[in-house]
Amino acid sequence: MHKKSLCLVALLALSSAFPALAIDSIPLDQLKPGLWKVERKIEKLDLNPVEHETRNSEYCASPKKEISRTLRLAGFLCKTETTKVSDNKYSVHATCKLPGISGENTTIITIVSPAEYRAEVGTIGTKFGEKQHRKEVISAVRAGDCQE
Repeated sequence: MHKKSLCLVALLALSSAFPALAIDSIPLDQLKPGLWKVERKIEKLDLNPVEHETRNSEYCASPKKEISRTLRLAGFLCKTETTKVSDNKYSVHATCKLPGISGENTTIITIVSPAEYRAEVGTIGTKFGEKQHRKEVISAVRAGDCQE
């Protein structure tokens, strides 16, 4: 796959987790800066048999800053709508129509505490004529302060 295609696919996936209009309506400033450990459990439901993948990463920054950067990129590519579900839970729906790639994403973001957030992401669409159906569960926990 071409590098440009990979970038578009990544942005489509990221837009589902944190679409552009969500930046003002989700209180991301509640999340405390520091060292964050993120686990992503991905189910590739369009494959037979279904593939399961777990990705672990970490970053040292403010989750608001990291998520906002993604929001700004995704906002150029997708139409989004954000709904507050409860005091700490937000539903975000994104519709993306790009050359060769289109799809819909629904994400439920939960701010558990200043040191933890979760997201459940459902993505369905097509990429260059191939169907894509993914389910992803993201768990992020603040692991401490950043080391200078």
